[in-house]
Amino acid sequence: MEHRQHEQIAKWERRWLALSGLMSLTFVMLIAYNLATEGTHIAQRTAKATPEQILAQDVFLEPGVRQLAPGKIQLTSVGQAFVFQPANVRVPAGAEIEFFLTARDVLHGYQIEKTNINVELIPGEISRLLYTFDEPGVYRITCNQYCGIGHHNMIGSITVVPASQWNAEQAGEPVVAMAEDGTVDGAAVYAANCQSCHQANGMGLTGAFPPVAGHSAELVASQGRDYLVNLLLYGLQGEIVVNGQSYNGVMPAWNALSDEDLAAVTNYLLTEWDASALPSDFMPYEAAEFTAARGQELTAADVYEARTP
Repeated sequence: MEHRQHEQIAKWERRWLALSGLMSLTFVMLIAYNLATEGTHIAQRTAKATPEQILAQDVFLEPGVRQLAPGKIQLTSVGQAFVFQPANVRVPAGAEIEFFLTARDVLHGYQIEKTNINVELIPGEISRLLYTFDEPGVYRITCNQYCGIGHHNMIGSITVVPASQWNAEQAGEPVVAMAEDGTVDGAAVYAANCQSCHQANGMGLTGAFPPVAGHSAELVASQGRDYLVNLLLYGLQGEIVVNGQSYNGVMPAWNALSDEDLAAVTNYLLTEWDASALPSDFMPYEAAEFTAARGQELTAADVYEARTP
């Protein structure tokens, strides 16, 4: 009896050992596959000093994106409570991105969704890594190290655009298209300049980019017709609430676009999703309205201050 029990126990022990070995082998194979297809992207600690000395280096004086050579981009970012500086950047698809990352105050995380980049930002240290984004799109950045009461608001983004669009933007030539009747195609302006953040359906990304669908007509009604003009020309910086969700990013100024482009994309925003919410006497925006609003020397913060709750 005891012998049979011993054999039964030994048999199950062998089964569990075999299962454990198979699971371990599976995990090793998955890790090997990930390393072979994605690479390690492990950040190298390239310098160590006081935070003040690190931030005084040339690479961190103006954090952001720099083109070092064709196909080579330098992206510098500083984490601080409770924001990445800069919060939102644009890079071309297919380029080799050299990241230089650090923190100003406390420990932060730098995790980019849809990639295996997950870096710990330490005050007084520089983390360096290389990565290439092959697919255009918006890649959200989150801080995954608790850094204080505003930790949940520490969100940024990397917008990856086609290389041809990036080159046109760098040359000051926004990518637009004309409709068959020779007028500016507002949908094309939106797709080239707005869609990467606010998405093709206009619904944005929760916590990162507010929706424009269902909200644009509301802005005209609550803020006045001129508000959208100034918003597009001068940008917006400050915390806003849309549909009960808080957003605290920076919308860039789109004054590099022509007045015709701006009028076309504004009318597209209002009619594509919000046509039913517009008053019956609504008149489409005209290029002349944007022409008249230029030269006010407003900032994104000024536009925010003029916004009523």
